[in-house]
Amino acid sequence: MALFFSSKNNPAFLILFFLSSLLFLTTQQCNHHHFSALLHLKHGFHFSRYSLSTLPSWNSNNTDCCSWERITCDGPTGHVISLDLSELFISGRIDFESLFRLRSLQKLNLADNYFDPSPIPSGFDQLTSLTHLNLSHLSFYGQIPREISRLTTLVSLDLSSNEYWNGSSGKYLKLENPSIGAVVQNLSNLSELYLDWLHFLSELDISRNNLSSAVPNFIGNLSSWTSLLLTECGLHGKFPDSVFQLPNLQIIDISDNPLVAINLPEFPQNNTLQRLILSYTGLSGKLPDSLGNLKFLTDLALSNCNLSGSLPSSLWNLTKLQYLDLSYNRLSGPIPSSYGNGLLNLKQISLWNNLLNGTIPSSLLSLPSLQGLYLGGNQLSGQLGEFHSSSQLENLYLDSNKFQGMIPRFIFQLTNLRELYLSSNDFSGVVELGLFQNLKNLYSLDLSDNNLSVQYGSGNSTFVSIPQFQSLLLRSCNISTLPNFLRNQEQLRQLDLSNNKISGEIPKWIWEVGNGSLNSLNLSHNVLQGIVPSPHLLLSDFSVLDISSNNLEGSLPIPPPSIFFFSVSNNSLGGEIPRSVCNATYLTVLDLSHNHFIGQIPPCLGEIGDSLSVLNLQGNAFNGTLLQTFKEGCNIEMLDLSGNQLEGQVPRSLVNCKMLEVLNLANNQIHDTFPFWSEALSQLRVFVLRSNQFHGTIGHPLTNQAFPLLQIFDVSFNSFEGNLPSNMFKSWKAMMEDDKSQSLVLGKMIYGRSSIYYQNKVSVVSKGQMIIHGRSSIYYQNKVSVVSKGLMMEVVKILTAFTVVDLSRNKFYGHIPESIGDLKSLLVLNMSNNDLTGGIPTSLQNLRDLESLDLSHNKLSEEIPWQLTELTFLAVLNLSQNFLIGKIPQSRQFLTFNNESFKGNLGLCGPPLANKCEDAKSAPSPTLSTLQSERKYDWELMWLGFGVGYGVGVGMLFWTLALWRKGRREFYIFVDGMLSLIFPSMLFVAFTPS
Repeated sequence: MALFFSSKNNPAFLILFFLSSLLFLTTQQCNHHHFSALLHLKHGFHFSRYSLSTLPSWNSNNTDCCSWERITCDGPTGHVISLDLSELFISGRIDFESLFRLRSLQKLNLADNYFDPSPIPSGFDQLTSLTHLNLSHLSFYGQIPREISRLTTLVSLDLSSNEYWNGSSGKYLKLENPSIGAVVQNLSNLSELYLDWLHFLSELDISRNNLSSAVPNFIGNLSSWTSLLLTECGLHGKFPDSVFQLPNLQIIDISDNPLVAINLPEFPQNNTLQRLILSYTGLSGKLPDSLGNLKFLTDLALSNCNLSGSLPSSLWNLTKLQYLDLSYNRLSGPIPSSYGNGLLNLKQISLWNNLLNGTIPSSLLSLPSLQGLYLGGNQLSGQLGEFHSSSQLENLYLDSNKFQGMIPRFIFQLTNLRELYLSSNDFSGVVELGLFQNLKNLYSLDLSDNNLSVQYGSGNSTFVSIPQFQSLLLRSCNISTLPNFLRNQEQLRQLDLSNNKISGEIPKWIWEVGNGSLNSLNLSHNVLQGIVPSPHLLLSDFSVLDISSNNLEGSLPIPPPSIFFFSVSNNSLGGEIPRSVCNATYLTVLDLSHNHFIGQIPPCLGEIGDSLSVLNLQGNAFNGTLLQTFKEGCNIEMLDLSGNQLEGQVPRSLVNCKMLEVLNLANNQIHDTFPFWSEALSQLRVFVLRSNQFHGTIGHPLTNQAFPLLQIFDVSFNSFEGNLPSNMFKSWKAMMEDDKSQSLVLGKMIYGRSSIYYQNKVSVVSKGQMIIHGRSSIYYQNKVSVVSKGLMMEVVKILTAFTVVDLSRNKFYGHIPESIGDLKSLLVLNMSNNDLTGGIPTSLQNLRDLESLDLSHNKLSEEIPWQLTELTFLAVLNLSQNFLIGKIPQSRQFLTFNNESFKGNLGLCGPPLANKCEDAKSAPSPTLSTLQSERKYDWELMWLGFGVGYGVGVGMLFWTLALWRKGRREFYIFVDGMLSLIFPSMLFVAFTPS
């Protein structure tokens, strides 16, 4: 035995001893201090039921922390060098004091957990060996500590997607001091930087337009960089072109930074870029041909920018490209048709909403790997031939183009097809839904707004072979009855049969379609007459229900508590509104306009929860007072109570609706003074009080910030009086904008493409054209009536160039303020039928976009300023019934106006009036008092003539009738003819002699 252990006699012992010693050295247990620090760290954790692990190996019985999961140690020293706690769904607190005791850490990953919200603490500079730090998708907020910039060994830094929401307000991670430049400049070894959703500027800085460049130029010189991700983090300024040419850079993602100015440079040969994501930025200009040099590129996303020009054919040579998104730009010209060996790996191409024209190249549909083709919203045309298309195609969007002819047969052979959108084209013919029976995977179909007639069998046929749809959009498809096959649709979630010819009653089975999965139903613009009562409606999970513009009668159908969008407008429904409507606590849009509802508006509608954004009760017969209580935190953006019989005062509680953009109270019986407190509604864009019983003065605004976003102001047909306050117009900042390149859209997309689009459509008058804009499905229309040029129209957008001020039919007096000339974007100005005096202010020459000006029926005097001829867009001018004098200007637009624009001004002369200015020169100019007396004398003569004529006419009538009653048949033909001429709308059969 002793001989066996003798190293002299047994050399195997030496080898065994050496290996044992080496194993001992390389498997040294973890440092005792690190063991203690990790146990303290775990003590603050809470694991949810979603946690992938509860870290059971982290316990005091197992003192070798190097054997614990998620831990990596340095073998010789036993020091912890890597800690990965990502995606464990841990909540609770982080004991940073214990964490910073792991001084040997090289890699730290805490991403995707639910730690208690807190700022990132200082102290990270104690981890001097860190090369990889990932603190993404946590609840950190506030300023990033300066110590991060001292981690000079960092190779990868990820601070993306940090935010904390408390109710409706959020807190974000910010990088202000130090700036991004200070951080990056010190981290000379950095090759990967992920700062998505990081806020580089405070709100205060943004409001003061402190827009100094947040992207330092020197980052374009960091040749070691491989990844740069700065998504949605408030960047601004010019982005360095040199970044795109860094030799090792593989990923650039600075999307969702609209204030960053970007121009694509010329890309060198053999560029290493693999992903180039610049969507929703200030990228502009043309696409360079050198994009074809990006041979390793797999993802190119440049959507929602300001690109123009044509598609470079060099793009089609990129053999590794898988995803191409150039949607929502201004790209024009045809789609290149020659691809060579390029695009063989292309899976998705999105050219949505550009200006592309021509036809679809057959080679595009034949790409072997193509799964998604999105060409909607262009100007593509022609007929779709019988292409040999890729069998891999799953999503085909050709909507909103100019395609013609029949729907081609090859579409019905795309067996992998899942989504097919062909709406808003010129397709024609009959489409039998049974043709889709081979497309077993098809779940979304949109054939709306073509010249198609959709058929689905006859009699009781249910077409069980029709695919099980989730979304079926058949708007404007010449359908006359509710399709019976819908009863067998078990997965249907969205159904649009609007703008068809469907008649009869809405059956109760429609609420059971989809076995409870149906949550969006649009039957608007049909000829439906009634609704079969069913408890299934109240028990359903509908979020969208639009049955507007039908012939429905009866009482209001009560929507389910889950309803989100509910419209029954333009029907003949009546009765009172039950309080149970207020049980819909998720309700966002409620439109009951243009019906016959009576009684008082349920008070609970002002307190219906935080979700209500649109309340439209226009055009009914509601009486009583206005809604008086709008609770604090009210989120209503549009309130339209016009066209009812409401009385009382405007409720002051409306100041709680801080988001209010549209307030329309026109055509009621409201008796109140001007609601001066409404100045606190800083988001108000449309303010209409027309045709009520408002009185008193408008008064000077309380602040110089009153109604800064106002674009339509209509207080006409009331009894307001007093001088017009000049400083009122000075605070209307939005009306002073003359930048036509931008638009202010009232409303917002609520959710989902081709799902629900909420757009406030404001009725205004502009050149007599009807402008309807927007994508398919459900539209909410906010209609504010503005009378001008004698026309009414529907407009989707209120442009910054479209503004209306209507002060007509009141008792305003005094001079027209010069400050109204500051409203440079004003399109319609109506001050008629008041008691305004003085001259027409020359400052009106600044209203270069003005199209309609009505100052008639006032007491304006002096000459017409020649400066008004500078208004070259002026289409309607009415200066009649004033006391204007002198020669009518004879140039530009004034040459197009007729006598009606100037009549009733006895002191005016020159064309188009008959009064010649030569005659006027020989006589002294009439004074204002003379003109007033002459106008009074003219009215007296007119009434005298009318009285004499009326008396003679009545006398002759009775004389004629007396002769008739005496049987003078010889007068029958003569008298009957005279009566029919004088009173053409009356019949005199009763006077015919027997």
